[in-house]
Amino acid sequence: MTLQNRNTRAYQIWRKAVKSNLYFSLFALSLFTLVACTESFEDRCRREAREYTERQCPRLIDQYIVMDSMTYEDEPQGFTYHQTVQGELDNDSLLTPEAISTFQEELLARIRKDINLRRYKERGFTFTYRYTSASTGKLFTEVSFGPEDYEK
Repeated sequence: MTLQNRNTRAYQIWRKAVKSNLYFSLFALSLFTLVACTESFEDRCRREAREYTERQCPRLIDQYIVMDSMTYEDEPQGFTYHQTVQGELDNDSLLTPEAISTFQEELLARIRKDINLRRYKERGFTFTYRYTSASTGKLFTEVSFGPEDYEK
C-alpha cells in the first residue's frame, strides 16, 4: 500500500484505524487523568496498601519474620505492617525489654533512612509494626513510630 494514493480503499481503512487508535488513546489518557485526579491521597494509600498485600504477601523478610499484610489506617493516619514471627524467635522468653528496645531503635533508623517513605513522613504518617507468634497466634509486640519519633 502506498500512502501517495489517498483515494484507495486500503488508505481509507488505514486512516480510519489510526484515527480510531488516536481517539481511543486520548480517551484512555483523559479517563486515567480524571480518575487519578479524583482519587484522594487517603484512597490512594488504601489502594496501594491493598495492592501491595495482594502482590507481595506473604513475603519472607528473613528466616524468622514473614510479612502477612500491610493496611492503611485513618486514625492515626499511617500504615500498619502485620508480620508473623516464626522459628527460633517465636519464643516469649526472647522478648526482654532490652531486646525490644534494640529492635525499636533498628526499626526507627530504617524509617528515618527510607526515602520511599518521604511523602508519607511529610504528611505525618504513623508506621505501626505488629508481630504475631506463628505458633500461638498471639500478639508478640506492637510498635508505632510517629513524626515525633522519626523527625528527631
